[in-house]
Amino acid sequence: MSEQLRRLLVAYDVASDRRRDRLAVLLQEHGERVQFSVFVVDGRPAAFVRLRRSVERLIDAAEDRVLFVDLGPRTRARDVRMTWLGQRPRLTGDDDTLVL
Repeated sequence: MSEQLRRLLVAYDVASDRRRDRLAVLLQEHGERVQFSVFVVDGRPAAFVRLRRSVERLIDAAEDRVLFVDLGPRTRARDVRMTWLGQRPRLTGDDDTLVL
């Protein structure tokens, strides 16, 4: 049985411009930017573990901080756990998906 896709929210506060830029590039490869320093990433738990390791290698733990929030199964995260005020970004996976 395959693991269900989950939605992860990643927010960061990074002191160095260079580290911040490298982190943003890494997160853009895995997810979608919804704010300047906030990304939504869809994937399987094993992929999140690898992403976390990559982030740990990029940041300076003494100066930076990164928040990971597991929003649950992707199909439910948009309905139950995310509330937007103002312009809501359109995220990949928000549409109903037909799986054949």
